Amino acid sequence: METPLDITVYEDNLEDAQWLIRCITDSGIPAECNAFSSGEALLESFSAGRYDLVFLDIYMGEIQQGIDIAAKIRETDTAVTLAFTTTSTEHTLESYRLKAYAYLEKPVRPADVREVLEQALNKRRNAPSVKLLIEGTYKVIPLDSILYFEQKNHAVLVNTLTGVLRTSQTVKLNDIESQLPDSFLRCHHSYIANLRYVKELDQELRILLMQNGDTVYIRRPSLSKAVKAYESRLFAAARGGGL
Repeated sequence: METPLDITVYEDNLEDAQWLIRCITDSGIPAECNAFSSGEALLESFSAGRYDLVFLDIYMGEIQQGIDIAAKIRETDTAVTLAFTTTSTEHTLESYRLKAYAYLEKPVRPADVREVLEQALNKRRNAPSVKLLIEGTYKVIPLDSILYFEQKNHAVLVNTLTGVLRTSQTVKLNDIESQLPDSFLRCHHSYIANLRYVKELDQELRILLMQNGDTVYIRRPSLSKAVKAYESRLFAAARGGGL
């Protein structure tokens, strides 16, 4: 059975929020919805990989707050599907800049909402992943959900956004490393970090501080490589290109 889409709705009009959630519920696509009328509350709950899809009302009252919240979301997560809902079409260009998938005029139409849901679902299905034996069962783990890998004796701990998975086979990081894209950095014989979730690199201590507060170590010979990869990631993010 497919995991429901994790969706959040940012809307200050109760009737509009209820109608949008009804369109989502009636779409036939499994989904779990959280609704926020406060941008601060939404951002507090948000983290990269937390949601599959975010619906944002551009105007909260008379303030163009949805665009600002979307910009902050993009600083953290360059991949999450964004969809704007609005009574005006004047901010279409800004929605393109923020790589929004859809720009829906109110009242939103059920067919348009379903199309956005299908896009988010297909995006998740087609997301790059790694297949590992976890507790006796092969599990497909999306790469975007992985913060880092850690070798522990004959197993590998897969530290994800939702918890830690432990491989139930004799596996080494070398076996996993060959399946990973350049956004993952082998910084130590016991660690591979996802650069997307690195908050800070401390050259003196030779550590990566991950988004969840964990520490990943860098071996001395890999320090210059780690610094270069981290700075390249920051440069790409500043240009709006993500990793």
